[in-house]
Amino acid sequence: MTELELRDLRKTYRARGRPPVDAVRGLDLGLRSGELLGLLGPSGCGKSTTLRMIAGLETVTGGDILVGGASVTDRPARRRNIGVAFENYALYPPLTVRENLAFGLRARRRADRGDRGDVERKVARIAERVGLTAVLDARPAALSSGQKQRVSLARALVREPDVLLLDEPLSHLDAAQRDTTRRELKRIQRDLGHTAILVTHDQEEALSLADRIAVMRDGVIEQLGTPYEVYDHPATVFVADFVGEPAINLLPATTGPDGRARLSAEVLLPLPVPLPAGREIIVGVRPEDIALTGGDGIPARVLAHEPLLESGLATLTLDGVTDPVVALTEPGTRLAHDALVRVTADPRLTHVFDAETGVSLR
Repeated sequence: MTELELRDLRKTYRARGRPPVDAVRGLDLGLRSGELLGLLGPSGCGKSTTLRMIAGLETVTGGDILVGGASVTDRPARRRNIGVAFENYALYPPLTVRENLAFGLRARRRADRGDRGDVERKVARIAERVGLTAVLDARPAALSSGQKQRVSLARALVREPDVLLLDEPLSHLDAAQRDTTRRELKRIQRDLGHTAILVTHDQEEALSLADRIAVMRDGVIEQLGTPYEVYDHPATVFVADFVGEPAINLLPATTGPDGRARLSAEVLLPLPVPLPAGREIIVGVRPEDIALTGGDGIPARVLAHEPLLESGLATLTLDGVTDPVVALTEPGTRLAHDALVRVTADPRLTHVFDAETGVSLR
């Protein structure tokens, strides 16, 4: 197992006649041996560029990449011993699964004058590990999407890499295959103990697979923490909005002299922290933290209710509040359109952000 460290890693793209584009801006990140880190963010935030720089597929503008304490920034990709499972599989159509898995090993064996039998043993061992033994002699065209993804993963693992990079590994799978492959991926990574980075825009993948998550935006890390830390204590409005399904309710408000947030003239919410009166803030409440009550609470009107069997989603309007509020309802709840209900939100589970900077005030 090997540690990975990024020090002030930067990537700037320059094109004649155009202003430079800073894709990655001073990334500092350290991975423990055997850790799986989820690099999570929207398209264009710099996560795939970061992965490509680690792999040696993209030149580095500035900073350093260390694997096992040694810098690999100036090494070519073939000398970094980093395995990559690509988003689009990148399999060779004319070759069988066995030949696809062995291709890179044989190229290295010729360069290093290694043992041919060792290649065959490694291929057989990794094929058994990821469940590909039965299709070793099949070509990619005969495989399902899930099998192709396992071949891509196995090809990255068969070289016994110091670091494993997973680039959107489940994006081409349907829902059922994604769930199955996600569980297999986690089991394999845990069993083999590889230090790994998972690049994804899918929060469910990151939350379920990663030991820690780095949420990226515009080339920088907005928050780094465990899945629980990122979800329960978002550092910014962006993180709160990006992580969570259904999405968090974000409501502009002003702090009042009574220690509550004024969403409108009629709607006041208790705050989890004392703040001076008159401050512009954004209040965040997750749908599962809004409770429908039969007694005291804030009056709300049902705009729509979606019964989803395990739970439901109620879209509500509050007096004087422009944006609707979404609440998670208990199984079996029945709400008619335009019905009047009352809701409460536990201040201990309420998030507060500065309206100007978007930074958490908790």
